[in-house]
Amino acid sequence: MIVDIVAQKLPFPHRGKSTAEGAKMYRKPATRRPGLAALLAALFCAQGLSFLGAFQGTQAQGSKTARHASVVESLKNPVKTVSETIDDFYKGYPQPPVLPMYRTFLVDFITQTHLSNVDSRFQYDAIFALGMRQYYNGLMGNYDKLVMSDESEKIWKSLVTAIGMKPDQVSADAEAVAKYASSTTPAEILKHMEGTEKPSEGKVADAFESIKSSLYSITFSMGLFRIMELSGVEVTRANAEEWAKALKIEPTSKVTSDFETYKQNQVKLQKAEEMLREIEIREKKKLAERLEQKAKALAEKAANKASEASEESK
Repeated sequence: MIVDIVAQKLPFPHRGKSTAEGAKMYRKPATRRPGLAALLAALFCAQGLSFLGAFQGTQAQGSKTARHASVVESLKNPVKTVSETIDDFYKGYPQPPVLPMYRTFLVDFITQTHLSNVDSRFQYDAIFALGMRQYYNGLMGNYDKLVMSDESEKIWKSLVTAIGMKPDQVSADAEAVAKYASSTTPAEILKHMEGTEKPSEGKVADAFESIKSSLYSITFSMGLFRIMELSGVEVTRANAEEWAKALKIEPTSKVTSDFETYKQNQVKLQKAEEMLREIEIREKKKLAERLEQKAKALAEKAANKASEASEESK
């Protein structure tokens, strides 16, 4: 019965309502009106009916409903929602506001990573960490230049913490995989992926093994693409497909479609950054013009005062 109430009466947590809020929406306490109760009692007595029995039945039903609502209120959603994660991100980084053109990308990134993290098939590994860092750097690479302040690292720490991970651990794992990729040949990496040889970096070995049975996501793909770059392999659709086969990822379209998505996001962001730079240049020109006009006005004012002082001295 309790499950029916939850399923039929409460909104799902991922739609932005907490269990307690849902229970409050469901519970509708009856209001007591003494005057009306007295009138009904008189009416029942006149008709030879038992008002007490009727009242007891109503009271019992109300008590039953209250008990059900109380149980529902006690239920808590064990899985953190996307909206809660996004709220935690903004709590961790309240000021200065994130530039509007970056908000959509950041929210998408938080959403994708959060959904992977709460999936029962997900298993964190060092290549996932490298993918997080690479994806973030790809989106936010020019952010500090645009805002003229070191804000991107603060945003990164708030983002990772909101998702439920440790920023220092993620960064350290990403660095370990990057070091492995930079010091390993592509041929050796393929052997490590296929399992014919083991990499010297244990975190990489664990990642290559676990991805065959755990949840595959675009973040892991970003880690693979970064390994390609660091090992001297051109990041192309064909090479991405070859590496997917070496890791026994089926279908290989999981990797190739992630590659296309990532490239499209980079192009969109580059265009947005170019537009922002153009706006910045225009604003600087306008500011320079205003300053020039102000300087002229001050010069004219000073000249007028000097002229007046000269006339008075004559």
